Amino acid sequence: MAKIILNTSEDYFDFMLFGIVCQENQYHIVSAINQYLKINLCLTDFLPFNLKDGKLFNFSLYSFQEEDLGITFQLIPNHSNFEEPNINDIKSNDLFAEVDVDERVILIKELPKTDYFLLVKGEDIYNYQTKIIDKLKLIPEIIQVQFIEAKELTSKRNLIF
Repeated sequence: MAKIILNTSEDYFDFMLFGIVCQENQYHIVSAINQYLKINLCLTDFLPFNLKDGKLFNFSLYSFQEEDLGITFQLIPNHSNFEEPNINDIKSNDLFAEVDVDERVILIKELPKTDYFLLVKGEDIYNYQTKIIDKLKLIPEIIQVQFIEAKELTSKRNLIF
């Protein structure tokens, strides 16, 4: 009898990924994207991201489901929200014990200059790729938009949520 081996080493990403470079805050860029793409991205979740040293960072996730086309849009910043300082971690003999230090972490480390990621999921999404890029390029606050192959990223597992 033949032996069948299921190959699970290849990751399957069923979405298009756009990288956005923009210096504006999350709320401003979400509003602009909503206006230009005629969608309604809303804050739906805070995605936790654990580091090896036990620190927990959160990323805001904005989502919109276009039911007529069967497409879901999700926007996530590449930089985490600022971490709330833990009072238990403050050491009394530390030189900077009384100073609040804001820490952030990058979701996709190989793209540190990319500020936001727009994930588009659904059927026939690749037919909308150029339309989405063209509309995003019209937004004055956006400096650069690029299509990203998620399979080629070393941090691609961070995009599965």
